[in-house]
Amino acid sequence: MTVRAESLDLSLREALFLLDRGIRAVQAEHGLVVDGIVGPRTRAVLDALLRRPAGLPRGKGMFVRSVKHVGSIEAMLARVAQTGLRWLAFQSIWQYADRKSSRWTGFGGHAQALRAAGHACWVWGFPWPGREAEFVEVLLSSATSCGASGVVVDAEAPYDDAPEAAARLMALLLPAARAAGLAVGLTSYGAPWNFPRFPWAAFTGVDFAAPQIYDIANDQGSGYPQRSIAAYRALGFSRVIPACPTFGKTPAQWTALHASVSPPDGAVVWWDWYNSTRNPFTWNRVRDFELPQSVELGIGATAAFAGG
Repeated sequence: MTVRAESLDLSLREALFLLDRGIRAVQAEHGLVVDGIVGPRTRAVLDALLRRPAGLPRGKGMFVRSVKHVGSIEAMLARVAQTGLRWLAFQSIWQYADRKSSRWTGFGGHAQALRAAGHACWVWGFPWPGREAEFVEVLLSSATSCGASGVVVDAEAPYDDAPEAAARLMALLLPAARAAGLAVGLTSYGAPWNFPRFPWAAFTGVDFAAPQIYDIANDQGSGYPQRSIAAYRALGFSRVIPACPTFGKTPAQWTALHASVSPPDGAVVWWDWYNSTRNPFTWNRVRDFELPQSVELGIGATAAFAGG
């Protein structure tokens, strides 16, 4: 951001006037008493505004590997409405060490319909060290062409013991995404304590992280989701969106996992649409999953307060 020198040439009276106008505008927008006084409720709104910038995932989301898995636009919208999903992340690129990258297209119409219905669209990809330039170009062009809110990087095993490549990836991606008005997320291992050679620090500049709390062997115990969230926070990720599975679980195991997940930042995501079609019982479980109201609503929850 560039600040012109003349923009700082304000009298104290002018600065206080603008401050009062700004406070009153925030109070009016969120249903508080419009008095220009920063009381506890106005403070809560201001804190939430700073903590939750626009454009981040909110509510329930799901990863999509291929648009063919969601079917027609009408079928997709019906399922989104039935389950209460508020955002979908479509795959754009999957890279390999020694062969041509796989690319996915054809989801632009679905993304447009999703946004027209009041939902959000994201784009995700799986990068490979040494191929960062292609990854960033494909991911961002896919996101901008479909009106996505942002992109998600699925960085896993290829980046173990590759801190230079991880730093190179983020040095290319973050400025380009910011310039395009796109948020950036990371999804990776759910148990970071088992992956000390993964260059976690290189990725902490993202806007949020989605730990994959799949517990494939079903042996991590009921506290696993919250341990994962806490571990990501300790690594430096300020916003954490747990990524739950729609595979590898009996209905009872799935119920137990959901009962132990408490998303701290207003969103949760599932992997993935394809697995849900193979395990149909998961659709109703996604529907029934409830985020805590204060977390789900975020700053909007303060609208119920009567005073400032």
